[in-house]
Amino acid sequence: MTGVRRSGGGTTAVVPLRDGVSGKSRLAAVLDGGSRRRLVRVLARHVVTTLLASDGIGRVVVVTADPVFTRETLAGLEVEVLEQPAGRPGLNGALEHAREVLAARGSGPLLVAHADLPALTPEDVAALLAEDAPVVIATDRYRSGTNLLLLAPEVSEVSEASGAGGFRFRFGVGSLAAHVAEAEAHGLEVTVVHRPGTAVDLDTADDWSQLPDEVRAAVGQQVPGLL
Repeated sequence: MTGVRRSGGGTTAVVPLRDGVSGKSRLAAVLDGGSRRRLVRVLARHVVTTLLASDGIGRVVVVTADPVFTRETLAGLEVEVLEQPAGRPGLNGALEHAREVLAARGSGPLLVAHADLPALTPEDVAALLAEDAPVVIATDRYRSGTNLLLLAPEVSEVSEASGAGGFRFRFGVGSLAAHVAEAEAHGLEVTVVHRPGTAVDLDTADDWSQLPDEVRAAVGQQVPGLL
């Protein structure tokens, strides 16, 4: 993995990252607090590094309520860190804040990527960027959640906070259906992408068992308690 950003991309990738204390709580049965914190760091660096190495990505922005932890985690990588306002809690609040900040700069297409996708590759990112629909969703292995979400410029630059009443983030339980419904409510075509590299996040021991052997080996070397 390298931290080199390739030139020529116009899509901004936004990665929401929680603090280093509360993350990966569902792995508490197999990992202590320190190991879970390390896992959050390892996964976040992998996702950000993959995005930086992907053709078509112009910059990576990480939005977080814990900028100190985030800067330590991503030290040496070319990213911008946005602090999530206390008055806008939760994942959707963090992403709406990031979108408003970026829209004010004229950011263009927006790709939201979760920070815990250990099998994500530049080829997966390219596959999403190659789709023509204004809303592109890479779903999880259960085909119920949203692991990556790509919004075209005419979607990403609209915010209800600005009075436009546009597409809103609907991350949470059943977010695939919620995002599809949100797009349809605004007359937007949706494409749903299913790829091994985008399908598996890492929240539970069962998620761990679904990862390719080479991915488990790479992560397990850095977080031994998972082996």
